Amino acid sequence: MLDGKALFYVAVYPGELSSVSIPITIGGTKYSVAAGNITVGAGEFKTIEVPSDKFVKSAYDVEGIVTDTEGKPMPGVVVSDSYTCVQTDAKGHYAFNCNANAKFVYYTVPADCAIPTHSETDRTAYVYLPLEEGVSRYDFKLKRLAGGKESNYKMIVIGDPQVTNAYNPYYTSADDNQVNVSDVYRFTHETMADIKKTIASLPAGTPVYGLSMGDDVQYYGGYNAALESQIRAALGSSSMILFSVIGNHDQDGNAIYKSKWEENFGPTDYSFDRGDVHYVCFNNCWFYRGASYYQPGELTDEQMAWLEQDLSFVDKSKKVVLNYHIPLTFGTRPKEGAASLNLSTERAHYSSSRLTKFMSLLSQFSGGYELFCGHTHFAINHEIDFGGQHILEHCHAAACGDIWQSNINICGTPNGYYVYTFDGTATQDCYYKGTFWDSSRQMTLFRADTDFNAETYAADWSITGGKGAVVANVFNADSKWKVYAVENGKKTEMTRCNSQGQDAFAVGYHHKYAKSNGYSFFSKKNAYLIMNHLYYYIPTDPDAEITVEATDGYGNTYRETTANVVTEPFYNYAHYYSK
Repeated sequence: MLDGKALFYVAVYPGELSSVSIPITIGGTKYSVAAGNITVGAGEFKTIEVPSDKFVKSAYDVEGIVTDTEGKPMPGVVVSDSYTCVQTDAKGHYAFNCNANAKFVYYTVPADCAIPTHSETDRTAYVYLPLEEGVSRYDFKLKRLAGGKESNYKMIVIGDPQVTNAYNPYYTSADDNQVNVSDVYRFTHETMADIKKTIASLPAGTPVYGLSMGDDVQYYGGYNAALESQIRAALGSSSMILFSVIGNHDQDGNAIYKSKWEENFGPTDYSFDRGDVHYVCFNNCWFYRGASYYQPGELTDEQMAWLEQDLSFVDKSKKVVLNYHIPLTFGTRPKEGAASLNLSTERAHYSSSRLTKFMSLLSQFSGGYELFCGHTHFAINHEIDFGGQHILEHCHAAACGDIWQSNINICGTPNGYYVYTFDGTATQDCYYKGTFWDSSRQMTLFRADTDFNAETYAADWSITGGKGAVVANVFNADSKWKVYAVENGKKTEMTRCNSQGQDAFAVGYHHKYAKSNGYSFFSKKNAYLIMNHLYYYIPTDPDAEITVEATDGYGNTYRETTANVVTEPFYNYAHYYSK
C-alpha cells in the first residue's frame, strides 16, 4: 500500500493493448479491473492509476486467457470443467462458474495445435490444470502445428492394460517352468515394446496418437499408491501421444482409487480434436445393479448435459468418436429404462438407457461417428439395429487378455491392440495387431474336432464332426468382412457364428492354466460373452489343405492355411495368483 493506494504488478506483452481487463483477487474476492487502453514498450514499467469504480466483482469462479506461443489470442477454443463448456472470445478470454464437484479445468485441443504432454519422456496428454483453493486464473498456452491440422494420422487403441499388484509365478512352457514377473513388466516389455516396433515401421513423420480404453490398473491384492503412475509411465514411453478413459477397475467405487487415476491422467470427461475428428472421452462406469462387469455403460444427467454442450461447439461436418470403457450396445444387468435388444441370439441383453440420446446427438454430424470401448476382455464389433438405424460399436480386445493370466482374451483373440488410420472424416483402415504377431496374422485356424481340454468347436457350434471341418477365428471381423475357404481352387463362403457362446480353444486353455478366474467366466455360462468372429467350413475332402481368405471392409485380404492349425496353446503363459 502506498498513500492508501494498492499497487499491483502485472506483466503484459509489449504493444498497443485495447480494452484491457485484469483479473485480481483481494481478500478472497475476485475482481475484474477495467484498465482501458495501454501502450507498453519492451522492458518498460508503466504505472497506471485505476479508479475504484473500475474494480468490478467478478461473476465467475474461473477465467483465463488462451494464447499461442507468440502470445496471440486463441479465439474459439472450448474450455471446460467437465460440467460447463465455454468458448474463448476474440481476445482468447474465457470465464465461467465452476461446478462444486469440479476438479480440473481443461481445454479442447484444436486440430491445428500440438497436444502437450507431461514431459518429453512421458508422452501422456497434459491438457488440463487442477483447480486450486483460492485460485481463479487458469491460462493456457497452445503451440500451433507447423503444417496445420493433421488430416491423416494413426490412432493406436489399447483395450484394458489392467496391470495389478500381482508379482507371482506364471507358466512359461508346457513343462510348467515358472518365473516371477509383474504385470507392469509384461505390459512394458510386451505390449509397449510391440507398439514401439509398430510405430517405427511407419513412414517417417507419420503422426501417431493413442487411446487407452480404461482399466489401466486393478487393485488385486490391495491398494498400491504407485500403480497408476507406473502404468502412466509405461503408456507414455513411446513416441505416440496418449489419452486414456477411466475404467471401472480404476475406481471400483473407491474415492482413493479414482483420485489416483485423476492425479495421473486428469479429468475423466474431456475432449480433443485431431484432423477432422472430434474425440470425446467420458466415465460411463456407474453401477445400479451391483454386478458391474455385466451392466451396459451409463452416464449421469450432469454428464449428458456436459456432452450436449461439448458437441454444440463442434463443426457439424466433422466425425465424432465417443470413447468410454463399458459397451453401450449390450449388457445383462440393465439400468431402469434400458431397452431390451430383443435378439434370440443375445438373450437378456440390453442397451444403455442413454443410447437413444447418444444416437440423436451423433446424427447431427455428416462426418459420421465411431463408438470405442473396452472392458469385456473379448473382441467384438457389435452390431444392432436400434431406433431405425444400424449401429456398430467397436469393443476392443484387452491388451492384458485375461488379466495377464494368458496371452489370449476369452474369445481367443491374442493379447494386442488396434491400429486405425484416419484420413479426413474417413476411417480409412483398421487392423488388429497381436502382440509379437506379424500384422498380416488376422486369424487363427482350428479343426472343429480338436479336443482342447474336453472342449471342441464342433460341440459348441453344432458343426458336423468327423468331416475335417475348419474353424477360423477372425479377430477384427464385422458384417462387412467376406471370409472364404479355398479347397482345391474352389472358393466357398464360410458360415459365420454370431450369438452368445464360447471359444473352445480359449475355454480349454484357460480352464487348464488360469488359476484365479472360475471356469464359467471363460465359457458359455458367461451370458455376457457374445461371439461373432468365428467362421466354419466343412470340406469335401477331410484331408485337403484349406486356405482361408478374409477380406475386410477396407479391401485388405488376409490368408491362413490349415497347415498352421492350432492344436496347443501358443506362448503358454498362464499367470496365476497365490492362494
